[in-house]
Amino acid sequence: MATKKVNLDEEAITEILVADSDSESGVEVSDVEEEEEEEEEELQQGSAQDKPQAATSGRGLSPWGSPQGRNTNVHSFVGPAKGVKKSKAPHINKDSSLLSVLMLFFTDIFHLLVEQTNLYYEQFLDRQAGPSRRLPDITLSDMMTFIALALQMGHVLKDSLHDYWSRLRQTRTPFFWETMT
Repeated sequence: MATKKVNLDEEAITEILVADSDSESGVEVSDVEEEEEEEEEELQQGSAQDKPQAATSGRGLSPWGSPQGRNTNVHSFVGPAKGVKKSKAPHINKDSSLLSVLMLFFTDIFHLLVEQTNLYYEQFLDRQAGPSRRLPDITLSDMMTFIALALQMGHVLKDSLHDYWSRLRQTRTPFFWETMT
């Protein structure tokens, strides 16, 4: 079967691309090719009045370009100055440890955890019927220790939570009971 080569102009290529990518339109590429052949015949006849219609191929698709009747005002982005803000991290340099860089992102989260933990404890005490013994507030150091232990528990697997603080010679892991009692 011989294949006929068709020279397509920019508008025809746009139509084929739109029809090919628009799966909801129900228009097949072969339909577009047939319409293109019809348009080419009309253009060859020299009908000057059909040229504007050829751009839309009678289906209501306009060629790509500036939209008519729509707001085309493009706003330029005006953001903060580019680069590293040295005032935000004066202690970070090329020799900084991974922990110091990590703490840039998590310090605020740790402070929020401490604040909300202490708030929850106060609300818990307020709900208690009788007088209760008030423990000291959690500090940032306490919270960081707790998070470190929780992360370490993922690496040292034990059968139960109690086993992490076990002092039995066979199952002990001193890191846990030396860090937090």
